[in-house]
Amino acid sequence: MPTLPPIVAATDFSSDANRAVLRAALIARQQDAELHLLHVTAPLALYPGQDVGPAYGGAIPAVLGEHAEATARVLRERYDIRVHVAQRLGRAHSRIADYAVEVGAGLVVAGARGQSPLLRLLLGSTAWRLLRVCRRPVLIVRGEPVAPYGRVLAAVDFFPHSRVVVEWSRRLAADGHLRLLHALEPLDESGLRAKGVDGAVIKQGQEEMRAIAENLMANLCASVPGDEKTRIESLIRPGYPPTRILESAADWRSDLIVLGRQGRGGLEEFLVGSVSKDVAQEAVCDVLLVGED
Repeated sequence: MPTLPPIVAATDFSSDANRAVLRAALIARQQDAELHLLHVTAPLALYPGQDVGPAYGGAIPAVLGEHAEATARVLRERYDIRVHVAQRLGRAHSRIADYAVEVGAGLVVAGARGQSPLLRLLLGSTAWRLLRVCRRPVLIVRGEPVAPYGRVLAAVDFFPHSRVVVEWSRRLAADGHLRLLHALEPLDESGLRAKGVDGAVIKQGQEEMRAIAENLMANLCASVPGDEKTRIESLIRPGYPPTRILESAADWRSDLIVLGRQGRGGLEEFLVGSVSKDVAQEAVCDVLLVGED
């Protein structure tokens, strides 16, 4: 695979952000990519009356720049990678997305939570807003980045982004342990029966849906280079997609889940589909959300 374009790692110097930075450094070394360490300072005027972490009137304190540079030096020495430090002033999610476009980033990495005590009950506000506005692949980091990803679960729904999901999964699965999963949503049997649909017809419809899914999965696997096919496992499991994805990730002890970011109902391209949202919120491992390009 070609070298990955620059990786942007967003940091607010919290423990969650530190994990994200270290994961980004591991990927940068694995992919021979340049790492951009980005810190965004939030002016107090942007968040009146809210406790959302560091806030400064109109300038970035020098100490934060020194902290970022010190982190960059450690990363260069430990991982032997190229590291660039950048700082911006404004709303974190917007500035991160803008900076990713500015440098042509191939990947944006962020921690699941930030410093704000108001935002720790769910996926951190910055990470969630970033998923909604950033068109680049976004990696949400929860796990301890002690080694490259060993077990990668690629959740595919056979929409156009599924091939990109597989490509990213192949790229990040360092030792080839890759599982493709399709969650086959069951027909609304009770609703169909209420409309007078015969049970045999419902069963036939379910069998046809599975046959179609198996054919699409075979086509997707066929796109993988021959020397990698033997290391890839593909599964089709019936059930509600977020539940099946999370269960499979837990059962397989996945380090990373990769899935498409868009919903199935023609939602705006910057929004995140309900399946993606549920998995990103509930997963205990890292989650990478990608688009069609």
